[in-house]
Amino acid sequence: MNLHVRNALLSCAPLIAFTSPVGLALAMCVAATLYWIVPRLNERENRKQTKVSATHIVDVLEGLTLCLSAGLSIPQSMKYVGASRETLAHQQLLSAHQVYEFGQDLPSALRQLARADQQWTLICGILSSAHLSGAPVVASFDSLLEYLREEAQSEISTRIRSLAVKCVLPLGMCFLPAFLLLTVVPLVAQFIAQMHW
Repeated sequence: MNLHVRNALLSCAPLIAFTSPVGLALAMCVAATLYWIVPRLNERENRKQTKVSATHIVDVLEGLTLCLSAGLSIPQSMKYVGASRETLAHQQLLSAHQVYEFGQDLPSALRQLARADQQWTLICGILSSAHLSGAPVVASFDSLLEYLREEAQSEISTRIRSLAVKCVLPLGMCFLPAFLLLTVVPLVAQFIAQMHW
């Protein structure tokens, strides 16, 4: 079903259920939510997804640690980890490896990756210095992994806490009209019926 047809049907439903000014008001509220509020929330969510999440950085770092501890070189590890999944972090790592394959030296390719997203700065710095000096990377990555896991956990907790706030508006729009119709309106009607004019 087309999105616009679905939104139109959902907007008309309160008007059909309540053929009164209340139904018209509810239909207008539903239409405003579906045509104005929901697209804005989706747009904000899409903007957030263009930034690499801490969880995906942790996945990439775990893959790099595993490949490097297995004896692969840094470029080989970047290639295998980048091609392993379709997340933005993996794609960025794979594109940095492709820049390296096209002839640019590895530290320059890693600097470009760090400029693309600041979350890569520490990882690229460790990889660049290890590539130039031949120092082991796994110990540095283990301590960085511990820090990034805590950051990813706090990001997940923040998103869970914000979900409660985001759910209040639809819940209020569904609950308040029903509350008014089922409790307040009968009480007011009973009070008016008992009054002697």
